[in-house]
Amino acid sequence: MAAKGQKAYFGLPWIVSVILCIFLGWPLGVIVRLIRGKYLGAILALILPIFWLIDFITILLNKDITVLG
Repeated sequence: MAAKGQKAYFGLPWIVSVILCIFLGWPLGVIVRLIRGKYLGAILALILPIFWLIDFITILLNKDITVLG
């Protein structure tokens, strides 16, 4: 289990996850959803780039990808 504040991208610290989301948010969001078994969310994130913005907001607020993730 990840330590407090280390959830979003592969158990990395929160600030690293925020930086990765800014630069590589779209592909990493798809990969995280596939790893978690959320295939519908991965397909939607692959098709709709708006999920990058949603992932960014949820990482800032909840420290994790929570929408279909």
